Amino acid sequence: MPQRLKTLRDVIIALTTTVLFAVILCLVMFSARGYQHAAELQDRCGNTRAVLSYIVSSVRDSDAAEVRVEDIEVKECLVISCDGYDQKFYVHDGKLMEEYTEPGAGIFPDSALEIGRTDTIEFEIDEEGILTVRTDSGSSEVNTGRRR
Repeated sequence: MPQRLKTLRDVIIALTTTVLFAVILCLVMFSARGYQHAAELQDRCGNTRAVLSYIVSSVRDSDAAEVRVEDIEVKECLVISCDGYDQKFYVHDGKLMEEYTEPGAGIFPDSALEIGRTDTIEFEIDEEGILTVRTDSGSSEVNTGRRR
């Protein structure tokens, strides 16, 4: 009988250890998924802020002779003309692209720099020269008439 109790006790200890291990493993996996989701959300929000602030900073920092919105090759582009070149911002395949070209040239997504991810972007300049930039998750404004 003592041998039987010892075996029963060993089985109970083994089952308890297995159940505790399974619970701990589930908690670790659940926590990892929660952390991953939080990190992805933070990255998306950070990307949105980066896209908007990059465009606004580019307009503010330029000594642009002209800031305008154009449709170039069926894409809405923000064009900043300065010192004999055009700086263009547009969306291509879900990415905000920036490129520098000669005035009047088309767009070349293969040679453009990817700034960040966004599905949509809209540019609007009102009569007072205020540029409004809207993406799929926010908007920002900047005065295009500002000079240094």
